[in-house]
Amino acid sequence: MYKRFGVLFLLAAAFSVPVLISPVVTAVNLFQDQNQNKRVMNTSHRRRRRGTDRRRRRGIKHAYKNAGKSAGHGGKHFAKHMRHGRPIKAGKSLGRGMGGFGRGVGHGTARTGKKVGKKVKHAVTP
Repeated sequence: MYKRFGVLFLLAAAFSVPVLISPVVTAVNLFQDQNQNKRVMNTSHRRRRRGTDRRRRRGIKHAYKNAGKSAGHGGKHFAKHMRHGRPIKAGKSLGRGMGGFGRGVGHGTARTGKKVGKKVKHAVTP
């Protein structure tokens, strides 16, 4: 009984394969013919918008805020390492925090100087 169904299934599959493939082949051929007859327009390259996607720097307040945060983190790690008896690591973490503090203060001061200079320049020039 099972052999009969198996043989019938194989015969049905063998005869239906060309029927299933032929519409796919004709659709592909039609698509290729349409693409070959198309004309391509040669347009010049357009320019990219440059000003909108540029990331702007944060302000003076942000620089000073990060300086204070860095110093706070350094002090916190310093205390934790000292509490666990690791004075070398404590000094290293404190130094790293103070380095970030100096960086933030430096950036903030530079931006403040630039801003003050521009304001004075615009106020003085006629």
